[in-house]
Amino acid sequence: LEKATPEACCQRELQSREGIFVNKEACLTGIERFQNRQGCYTVILNSFETYVYLAGALAIGVLAIELFAMIFAMCLFRGIQ
Repeated sequence: LEKATPEACCQRELQSREGIFVNKEACLTGIERFQNRQGCYTVILNSFETYVYLAGALAIGVLAIELFAMIFAMCLFRGIQ
C-alpha cells in the first residue's frame, strides 16, 4: 500500500496558502524533503517558545513598578495624616 500525501502537507516557497509549491510532484510521491512534517501545534509552540522569557521579564518589570508605586502611594498617604 502506498500512502497518499495530502496537498496541504507540501512545502511552499512562501509559507502561505497562495505560495508556489517547492516541488509538488516529489512531495505527492512521498519524498519527505518537500513535505511539512510538523503539525500546526508544534510549529506554533516553537514560535512562542522564543518569546516566553521576554514576556516573563516584561511582566516581572511591570509588577516591580506597580509595587514601588503602591509603596510610594502608602508613604504619601501616611504623610498627609
